[in-house]
Amino acid sequence: MTPTYLRDEMRRTDLAWTDWPAIENFLKNELICRVAVHDEPYPYITAQSFTFVGAAFLIHCSRFGKFAAAIRANQHLTIEIDRPVALLKAPKGQNTSLEYYSVIARCRAQITQVTGEVIAHQNQALDKFRPEKDYTPIEDGAASQIIAMRCVIDEMTAKKRILADGQYSPPGQPQAPYIRYPFAAGATLSGLPEDAFDKNRFK
Repeated sequence: MTPTYLRDEMRRTDLAWTDWPAIENFLKNELICRVAVHDEPYPYITAQSFTFVGAAFLIHCSRFGKFAAAIRANQHLTIEIDRPVALLKAPKGQNTSLEYYSVIARCRAQITQVTGEVIAHQNQALDKFRPEKDYTPIEDGAASQIIAMRCVIDEMTAKKRILADGQYSPPGQPQAPYIRYPFAAGATLSGLPEDAFDKNRFK
């Protein structure tokens, strides 16, 4: 079921990505997001690993850095995840472009430093990266260094441009004769070998 927070309003309506099962799969498969928070005189942005849980993104950071200070001061943040797919070239310079997928989510961070809550948060986040659950329990000392953030989604937009879906040029313009140069497959969970999730590796 498509969540109510997914919006399709954007200037290039032909690029709006509204296939929720595909978006959800993308968010569960990608590894790194970019997180922008309020700061002065510039916004502060950082790359983070993340776990998407349907209504929120789970991320964490050290309690002692710039990111932690910014999120304590203002819990509003924006998360962006993208995947370039191919370079596109056509005779006209303005037709040089990319195939891509991109998601932007505007969120409010629910933060905690309570040790037990941090551990519960981290265990949930680990399900993405270690579904085999082969690890020893997270220690209190490690959890005491972390701020855990459940970034609840207020609004999300998603875009994609894929030639196979007919997304060539803006509506009303001639279709450009693109030559497509695919990028090598990026880093995703689905790209890992099966033994990355072997529950017996440490036995």
